[in-house]
Amino acid sequence: MCGFFAWFHPFGLAGRETDIRTATDLMSHRGPDGSGLFVENEVGLGHRRLSIIDLSGGTQPFHSEDGRYVLVYNGEVYNFAEIRKALESKGRCFRTNSDTEVILQSYEEWGTACLERFNGMFAFAIWDRISKELWVVRDRMGVKPVYYWTDGVSFAAASEIRPLLSIGVQRKELDETVVDAYLSLGYVPAPRTMFKGISKLEPGTWLKFSCLGVQREVYWDFAAIEQRESDPDDEARLFELLVDCTQACTVSDVPIGVLLSGGLDSSATVALMHEAGIGEINTFTVGYDGSGTEDESEYARMVASRYHTRHFAHILGSSDFFESLDLLVNFTEEPLVEPAAIALYQLSKMARNEVKVLLSGEGSDEIFAGYGIYQRMLTLERIHASLPEQVWSWTGAIKPYLSHLPFSKYLDWATTPLENRFKGTSANLPPSKKHRLFHKDFLEKTGGYLDDTFSNLFAKLPPGKSALGKLLYIDSKTWLPDDLLLKADKMTMAASIELRVPFLDHRLVEFASELPDHARLFRGESKRLFRRSLADLLPGPVLTRKKMGFPVPTRRWFSSELSPLIRDLLENSPRLPWIDPNHLLGILKAPGHLTEEQGRLLMTLLVLDFWRRSNNV
Repeated sequence: MCGFFAWFHPFGLAGRETDIRTATDLMSHRGPDGSGLFVENEVGLGHRRLSIIDLSGGTQPFHSEDGRYVLVYNGEVYNFAEIRKALESKGRCFRTNSDTEVILQSYEEWGTACLERFNGMFAFAIWDRISKELWVVRDRMGVKPVYYWTDGVSFAAASEIRPLLSIGVQRKELDETVVDAYLSLGYVPAPRTMFKGISKLEPGTWLKFSCLGVQREVYWDFAAIEQRESDPDDEARLFELLVDCTQACTVSDVPIGVLLSGGLDSSATVALMHEAGIGEINTFTVGYDGSGTEDESEYARMVASRYHTRHFAHILGSSDFFESLDLLVNFTEEPLVEPAAIALYQLSKMARNEVKVLLSGEGSDEIFAGYGIYQRMLTLERIHASLPEQVWSWTGAIKPYLSHLPFSKYLDWATTPLENRFKGTSANLPPSKKHRLFHKDFLEKTGGYLDDTFSNLFAKLPPGKSALGKLLYIDSKTWLPDDLLLKADKMTMAASIELRVPFLDHRLVEFASELPDHARLFRGESKRLFRRSLADLLPGPVLTRKKMGFPVPTRRWFSSELSPLIRDLLENSPRLPWIDPNHLLGILKAPGHLTEEQGRLLMTLLVLDFWRRSNNV
């Protein structure tokens, strides 16, 4: 795991070596074990290294033997040994034992088609010194981030946003067109970011820049994978694949561990590592002061005991949480409503004393249907189909008068087609609520970025795709890479930890996409086949319990000990000019505990306030 920076300018970068070094060193937390630089005429490449495989080799920027190509790379290609054998059979020789060299020689041998062979999480840039082209790639599921800037002539890309802002090509400026998307979702969906002019490269996509312009290609997607009938061997095939994908993620020359929340996915990761023959396993979990329903540490201890792991626990309090908000917006770079990100950072700091690599269960819910919202959306589809259109017309007419009620978002959903209704798992602000929260002219001024983003994704899906298949695809293209994986990468890298996600192996994603709906969601049972394949490995209470993740008790804290602090910060904040202060004040002064929706809204506003203050935008 590392960080890279690449800058292409057709008129040359003479005298900019110091700027390139500074930009690269802004990511020193991503790679504390070493750094490297390559600057020549039109291009500058920088790299920070966290050594995981071939500790003495693999230094970057890495040059091909003939000197034509130069590579900077972040991530891991798990099957590099297998690819290396294929290259050696073609007569190629290697100078190192690293996956870095395998990537570069694969490109020399197969060109852009080399990506079909890679299994892993990766983001990289390759400079061709003869053709004067810069090739920038992001992995299939978007586990590793790539940000970029271009004015159509020059181009820069990096693992983080700060390096792009540091070189002076783009003013640090808020992009108001994405504020609605952020307030609605708790994150900014690709390709834009909260910074004007800075973009995210979408998962499974590459860009090639030269003096002739830019070439763009989506090299992998699973939208068109057709579902099939059930097969009696599906459970056994899935189990075998789960073990293989987990084992692939354990390739390392340094100690590894698991983020163990006590939920199904992280517990499954521990069990599958044991099944794959991994010896002593290190597990790390977080608990909360005051306990409560959010604390899963009891279940984590249950799994740790069953598999005899070296178990470590960290307790997070409300003061730790509030004091860490500045760290959250600093490390994520964009505002991100993920309270668990703070817990993840604290846990990663603790884990760094024992390991350099952690495994986590991200992605299982998005490919095997683990969220309750999927069942609710499918129920609404059935209800909508069973009632006359007159009923929905009447319901739509009275909606504006009921927007203050707790169930109003379900009225929004019920009267809207799936393609317009579903904005991902994290969507918290239905249209009826927005019109009460925002100033009247706000939505008109900011354009339709939110709706356009989701409309474009739905348009990629074939007409015969099931409703559940559509929901999972949308979440896998938005909420997963732009929220969950961004949080996972940024907060672990802040502690110089590499995080791996075995359930996002593309082979597993493709297998899950073929399954019939009932194998994933059946009569309210989520992740049906996934659970059944693991039934012999996990304690019953863990296998059947409700999904929690790494939950943080923000609603409880916001309603009690943190309430005065939040009110002082948000009341009449100059950094939230889009919000109706009277509506916000009504929430802040509400007696008793906040609703889940109110708690998330306050967290969304709080993070945005901190982010704007931290970045002075």
